[in-house]
Amino acid sequence: MQAECSKPNKWLAALWRVIPLLNVLLLGGLVYLPVSVTPWPVVWLYTRTMWLTEPLLMVAEVILLLNYVMRMSQHGADEIEQDEDSSYKYKGAILLFSSLCYAVVASLAYDMYLNATPSQVLCLFVVVFIMIAAHNMMLMAHEGIISDCAFFCLLSTTIVYVMVVETSQISSPLTEPFLWTKSPIAKSSVVNIMHSILHMTSSNAQRSILFLKRFFSPLFMGLLAVRLYSILFIVNKVTRNFFQDDKDSPHSFEVTEREDFEEFTPWKSPLLLRLSIIFMLTQMSGQFLEEWSGQTSSIAGLSYLASVSKNVWPGEILIGRLFQVAAISCFYMWRLYRADDWTWNPWLTPE
Repeated sequence: MQAECSKPNKWLAALWRVIPLLNVLLLGGLVYLPVSVTPWPVVWLYTRTMWLTEPLLMVAEVILLLNYVMRMSQHGADEIEQDEDSSYKYKGAILLFSSLCYAVVASLAYDMYLNATPSQVLCLFVVVFIMIAAHNMMLMAHEGIISDCAFFCLLSTTIVYVMVVETSQISSPLTEPFLWTKSPIAKSSVVNIMHSILHMTSSNAQRSILFLKRFFSPLFMGLLAVRLYSILFIVNKVTRNFFQDDKDSPHSFEVTEREDFEEFTPWKSPLLLRLSIIFMLTQMSGQFLEEWSGQTSSIAGLSYLASVSKNVWPGEILIGRLFQVAAISCFYMWRLYRADDWTWNPWLTPE
């Protein structure tokens, strides 16, 4: 019996030693295959998915950012009311955060006033008018918090500043490297691409470095982080609502459903996290590569309307960014208008 039991163990041990070698052989075979072996219908569907979700994610990301700060401010206000002894800590944090937001707003606005085009400066003045209206509504609302209004001003000004930077990059495009435009990358293998990179000229290498510098710029990395947060938040809410028990209260789960939900949340599921990162990188890199190459002429986030509107719409005004400003303005003012009977929507709560 012991001899019979030891035979499977030996087979398993031998298989365990062979698996790393198989992985090496598989990797060696993959590097010689074409980079893109995905069928064109899948590529077409994935491209259209990115194309359609871009405007929705642009609006969602700014609303979710403002929603997060508003929830934190509400938490601080509740702590101030419940514990008066330690209220000075929360009051000081709210005042410090608000002061930093206003300081950044003033710095960005001054820089845009000096360097932006006349139409962009006009957009800045419109945003300033909206911020003044938001402050008036905050003072009239019974539950208006200064940190919410300060972050709303910061977010609105930052959106206009990003628009100024994007249009500046569109108007001064980078020359694409020869490897990107002439060589059939989709039909090349990883080995062929690495060989082309190692033998490229110094001028092509400098062009590639310029693109890489923009990829690793603080602005682009910050936009990537915001987009990733919004995608993970949405995926988290979709998975939670999928596993939620409708028979009970909105926040109750069955034991088995709760365990399944914990496994499929993007914060704990490596698969969902990887898919979210891949989708975010392909969507954002594709959009900004077009802008850096000067291919997007007038609209960020709604590039499919660019060919129609470039003759009637100024090229330095991006409709996608204006939609973002309008979205957070409506959301924040609606929050102030409903201050007396406000309840947090389940889709806007992280729990």
